[in-house]
Formats: sequence, structure tokens, C-alpha cells
Amino acid sequence: MLEAVREIWFVEGTTYIKICYGNVFVDGEAGQLGDRGEVDSFKIKSVKKIGDEVVLEIDGKIEKNSGEMVDIRIDEERRIDISQQHTAQHLLSAVFLSEMDAETVGFQMGEEYTTIDLSLGILKDDMIDYVERLCNNFIGEDRAVRKFVVDRSEIQKYHLRKEIKREITESEREIRLVEIDGIDLSACSGLHVERTGQMSLLKILKHEKVKGSLTRVYFVAGKRALNDYFTKHKLITNSSLLLTCSYLDLTDRIASLIDEIRQDNSKIRSFSERLAGYVAREINGSKSRVIFLEDEESILASIPRFVTLEEYLIIGKSDDRILLFCKGYDCREVLTRIKKEFEVKGGSGKERGQFVFDGEFASIKELIENSY
Repeated sequence: MLEAVREIWFVEGTTYIKICYGNVFVDGEAGQLGDRGEVDSFKIKSVKKIGDEVVLEIDGKIEKNSGEMVDIRIDEERRIDISQQHTAQHLLSAVFLSEMDAETVGFQMGEEYTTIDLSLGILKDDMIDYVERLCNNFIGEDRAVRKFVVDRSEIQKYHLRKEIKREITESEREIRLVEIDGIDLSACSGLHVERTGQMSLLKILKHEKVKGSLTRVYFVAGKRALNDYFTKHKLITNSSLLLTCSYLDLTDRIASLIDEIRQDNSKIRSFSERLAGYVAREINGSKSRVIFLEDEESILASIPRFVTLEEYLIIGKSDDRILLFCKGYDCREVLTRIKKEFEVKGGSGKERGQFVFDGEFASIKELIENSY
């Protein structure tokens, strides 16, 4: 579509175009995502509303002047996706209200998933399963989704799921209602499908407690829900092959592996402590109070427990991580000195410290030996 440019300016690789409002959906409008696409073959980065006008943020420099026309190509697939997610939100909110008396008090559509905040303190798995199945039954029934404008003087005649905000009823804006046949009636200016069947599928991904007594529900619909199914199906299939079991046995197989890992970790800790004891015995018999070691981190971390010296500075290397253990020295002062000489990232207390160093350990040794 062609749009006249009211204002145009260019800042650091980005063109900003102000056009008349009416043909492009703004980011956050009705709680949904905004349009994307191209303007004169340059990608749209964002769409913002300033007063009654829209500002398009364009990636690149457009050589046009005020009064000239630009060619805006909207991403229609994105609009279909937005309409699927938005209608799914209306459906899900209506079912939660009718079945569990839970009102939707917050709604946020993102690029990957959509969320609603419910006035519901407890939401169990069986409740989610019930709501999800009911929503998908309504989708399968392919019910009509009707959009229509009403006279504000007659708005009280309609039984809306949610009361219209006062600033809307008192403004000059038209009031547009969206009705899912026999399920929901709400005021909304956003994008919606024509029939519930166009959503294909609704999937609740997860839920969590927020803001005390509210529950946030994450969900996807349409192509997003199908992609979620394909991705998870592939993940489950590959996991089953890797673990040589049926996908129905995955939970038990993973639980068994976790138990084995815990047992192995317990054995490793025991072996590490035993080895640390041997190393500490050599340190206790040594005349040096500054000791350099290279070993596994679990062994290095256990050594100070067995050192009986009244004074020591142990510098242990495990891959690119350097561990400091002090008694009679101050690890903070040691690390400060190292940081003055080398590019390292880390922190320290008085008796223990650590930092990451990808250089030669010999250079650390040389600095410490010359300093202590």
C-alpha cells in the first residue's frame, strides 16, 4: 500500500517516517504485537504511535522527502499469527472465567508465546488439562468470530466479559466488539480470525505464581502450537533413541539415570576428599608456605580442610579457573595484585578466592613467587 510521508528523518542507520494513522497496527495496540514488513524494500523495525500519527522505524536510509509516497508491504503471515494468538487469548480467558471464575487481569503477547494473568491463586495440572481440552473442543467446532462496531449509547445492552475502560467510553473512539459465538463477547480493536477453526490448536505451555494471588499462564496457538508440537515430538523421539527406550518409559529412564548420577557424584566426592587428604599430607610436611597445584576443581576445593599449617597460600589451577586458599595471608590482597598485572575476572574473600585466566599458569607462578 502507498502512504504519504508527513515527516521523515534519518539517525544512525535508521529512518523514521511519520505517516497518517489507520493502516498499520502499532506495537502494543490492544496488547498485541505490531506490524512488520518492508517500506520501500527496507525492513520495519518497530511501529509506534505519537498522538494520532504513526512512526515507522526503518532499518536503512530511505531517500524520500515529506509529501512523497512510500510503499509499505505488511507481513501478512505475521498478521495471521497475531490474529490466532489474540483470538486464543479471548477464548482462553472466557473459559477460565466460565469454568473457574478466574478473571484475566493482564495480557501480554510476545514473539514466542502469549501470557495472561489470572485472579487465581492455585492452578493444578488437572485444571489446566480440562481448560485446554475445552478450548480445543471449541476450536474444533469452528465457531464464528464476529467483529462489529456499536454505538456507545447502547453499550450497556451487551453482556461483556470485561468492563470497558472509562477513557475509551468517554472518548470519541469507536467501540468495536469481538464475539466468539456462544463463548465470549469483549471490546477489542485487535486482529482476530474469522472462525475458531483457523486457530488449529491451543497449547498451554506452563504457569507460575506472580504478584501474590495471581497466576500467569503461558500459551501458544495456531502455527506456533503446531511448531511447538513438532519440536517436542522430535526431541522426545531423539531422546528415546538415545536412551534406547520407548517414549512412554522416558520419565522412568531419566529418573533412573539421575539416581545413578547422584550415586556416582557421591563416590566422586568421597574419592576427591581422599585424594585431597593425601595432597594435604604432603603440604603439611613441606617447608614451603606458598604452594602451586594443578588438579580437578573438586580435589583442589577439598584440600584446605586437611591442611594443618598455621600459614599458607595455595594457588590451584583447574582448566582456566584459578583457586586461591589462604591462612595467614589475605586472598583479597593476592587477587588485587594479580589483577594489576593480568586481565582476569573473579572475586575473593579473605580466605578463599577464584578467577578465570586463559594465559600461562607459569606467569601467575612467577608473579606470586616474586611477591610472597
